Amino acid sequence: MENASTEQSEAKRILVADDVEAVTTLLVTALEIAGYEVVVAKNGEAALELGESGEFHLAILDQMMPGLLGIEVLKRWQSAGVEMPVIILSGVEDDEIVVGSLESGAMDFVHKPFRLPELMARGRKHLG
Repeated sequence: MENASTEQSEAKRILVADDVEAVTTLLVTALEIAGYEVVVAKNGEAALELGESGEFHLAILDQMMPGLLGIEVLKRWQSAGVEMPVIILSGVEDDEIVVGSLESGAMDFVHKPFRLPELMARGRKHLG
């Protein structure tokens, strides 16, 4: 039993914030199979609050969420001193969103629909 709790405490924690259940289900399944602990936020406010806990190693944020946009969550985390790699997801093909996300501190940007192996590789890269 002790080994199981030790392994769980060493698992990297990932925050996935997206209001589309199909996206969160896919990401949670893939990330948990890969050995990560995953917490889901269904909107920007929930993502903001969870991320401020400082308990995550990576955040995957949808740009277009109810309440707060992904980029707004990222900016507020930075103002609060929250440091973690962030990948922004967006189904909107707009260079301003991509550039704004990266200039606001996102480590990466991935367009929807995304390819799961590519997103997983980018996540592993940012987790070190």
